[in-house]
Amino acid sequence: MNNTMMAAHKVGQFIMNKTGISFLEFPDTVAVSDWVDDEMTEKDIDEIVPDIAWEILDNSGMDRDTVDNLCYGE
Repeated sequence: MNNTMMAAHKVGQFIMNKTGISFLEFPDTVAVSDWVDDEMTEKDIDEIVPDIAWEILDNSGMDRDTVDNLCYGE
């Protein structure tokens, strides 16, 4: 599995766990490839999953306070 696919899977799980909405229902899933490169480790990817999810949820029109809370806690 390449890094972009791994990141997409992790972001999808993160979003599903936080919102109950499938990652594939959001219009901007391309954001994952903007964040990930081949040199990243799995730990690097784990660290940016909330940031990628934040961008996807924000771009979908979700309220920013809600997105902040979902992705980073209170």
